[in-house]
Amino acid sequence: MKSSGKQMERVGLYLSGEISKEGMLQLEKDMLADSQLCKDFIAYARIDSTLSAIVSETTSLSEFVQETKTKKSLILWMPAIAAILAVMIWISSFTLSTEKPLQVARFDHLDDCRWINQQFRPGLGDPIRTGQRIELSKGYAKLRFNTGALVELTGPSILEVKGENAVFLTLGSAEVLADSMESQGFTLETPSSRFVDLGTAFSATVAPDGLSRLEVSQGKVNLVVEDDHDTHLLQKGEAIFVEPGSHKILTRIESGDGTEQFQFPTISSPSKDDIADQSKGGATITAPQGKLRTARSLSPNPNVLIDGRGQSKQDSPRESLFFENGRYGSLLMDLGRAVSIRKINSYSWHQHNRIEDHRVRAHQGYVLYGFAGETPPSAEAVGDPDSGWVRIARVNSDQFFQVHQKLDRPAQQACSIFASKGELGKYRYLLWDVKAPTFFGEIDVYETP
Repeated sequence: MKSSGKQMERVGLYLSGEISKEGMLQLEKDMLADSQLCKDFIAYARIDSTLSAIVSETTSLSEFVQETKTKKSLILWMPAIAAILAVMIWISSFTLSTEKPLQVARFDHLDDCRWINQQFRPGLGDPIRTGQRIELSKGYAKLRFNTGALVELTGPSILEVKGENAVFLTLGSAEVLADSMESQGFTLETPSSRFVDLGTAFSATVAPDGLSRLEVSQGKVNLVVEDDHDTHLLQKGEAIFVEPGSHKILTRIESGDGTEQFQFPTISSPSKDDIADQSKGGATITAPQGKLRTARSLSPNPNVLIDGRGQSKQDSPRESLFFENGRYGSLLMDLGRAVSIRKINSYSWHQHNRIEDHRVRAHQGYVLYGFAGETPPSAEAVGDPDSGWVRIARVNSDQFFQVHQKLDRPAQQACSIFASKGELGKYRYLLWDVKAPTFFGEIDVYETP
């Protein structure tokens, strides 16, 4: 790709729906003046033949057509940006090896499969060798390794077989069962992390931009994001997100015990010991975008998020901060000084008093940004890479909990954002670009010792 990194960052923000109005206008201007950027736009958006995108000859990005005479525009995925391309280059280096590939697995089950390479039509029992790429655009395929490990792929997925006990998941979803003695230590790598099985079952998902999700369904799994970073041990029922990039940011989301104590499996309860607590006198919080809502006869009080406690009951508007129905906004925290931040926790709790499955306001959905300078950029410019806002993490607890039915959504939730090694970064301002109708009860910010 020949376009600048800043231009391609705008492309990524546009295709993922996170670009600001100013960023879109600048991208339009750049694309109209630069045919190479148009080509790079298409190349980044085209993950495979089933996920192609077509740029029409319209003069505005907002007028992209959904369908042409011969193809459909399927830009519903986020783009495979630098992380995916780097992985592809890295994977391709293995194909240059002169060593004879070893047969390490076979196709054990195939259901309604469609392959990116239409000439590739495997049958049951067909061998799978080291260096082979499994590119599934639709359907379900099960791979049985000689060690006894099972890998189940759901399309669209791209997976590289690296060895008798190792694979690389570039895109899509895979479930791993490695409960035999020979399969212990089975390793699944992604663009942002490495999952090492300890005799268990787990699932992994990789979004087109490299965001990885790990969930353990049995036993234990070691999460390794860098060889020199701490190893994170996940056990049955635990899950975690890993952001792509050189600075690995992890997001852990858990459901609570449904009491005012806000007890979670590993995430700490709301606390007065964090640097953002109002008793410390240094932090303030406002809502620069959106209309806050609260109980009748009361004015919205953003300080409920920095008072050191969550809600005292499951449906307590007086102790919650939330936006008007169907309208979202942003929350801006000023810590008073630039701080080296170790961890940021957010808490929510909501279940209707009479309707059990009414838990929509428990859903945490936001993008977290940081800024270290004295005067923060406009909250409206968070999607513009030139704004100065640094994206820290993306949170979608419904996606994390894989909510399909209303009762799948836990009523009490906590989200913890932290770095795999060292600090999240040094920031004075934190901005939550809220994309869900959350009943926030508390936000805690912890300084690096």
